[in-house]
Amino acid sequence: MCKVDHEAAAVAATTALAAAHPHLEQTTAPHPALAGYEDVEWASVTGCPADVPVVLRGLLDPDAAESAERALDWVVMSGPMSISAAMPAVVPYLLRLTADPSVPRRKELLGILLVAAALSAPTDPGNARHLAIGGREQDHPERALCRAAFAADAVWVRRLLADEELLAAAGLDADDRESLVEAAGLRHP
Repeated sequence: MCKVDHEAAAVAATTALAAAHPHLEQTTAPHPALAGYEDVEWASVTGCPADVPVVLRGLLDPDAAESAERALDWVVMSGPMSISAAMPAVVPYLLRLTADPSVPRRKELLGILLVAAALSAPTDPGNARHLAIGGREQDHPERALCRAAFAADAVWVRRLLADEELLAAAGLDADDRESLVEAAGLRHP
């Protein structure tokens, strides 16, 4: 079985993005959606490259957005069916960026948020199939942290769910919407 070193790939992707778009290294006049990103200790997040701010700034640049999105994929995923420890730290910025119609590739950013919502869902300990696929909840603290990030910014989730133009462009179905609702804790039992 082929194993990919996602941490090394994330570092390589962010380094390549910074090399191809050196202007992204500059931290002047950040977009309001990125407020507070400079306060995050990105390098202290397990498996997270320190260049995440470059990636986030790249998402705003029409010329770099596609490369930044690819780098982001490596940063926030730790495998084909699992989110990384960086995902919870990135969710607030993705929500705000995706809600801004002027942001390039926001349909693709919504796709990343949908993956985060789906993969952060708690695993039913009584369901052997779910346990086999997702593992035990206590072995994946990033899931609860990701749900907490969605819940803390539920106002942005509501804005995304009200953006019919974005939802239509992304082709969201009822399950996708439900996944976002559940991740943000918008449905009360």
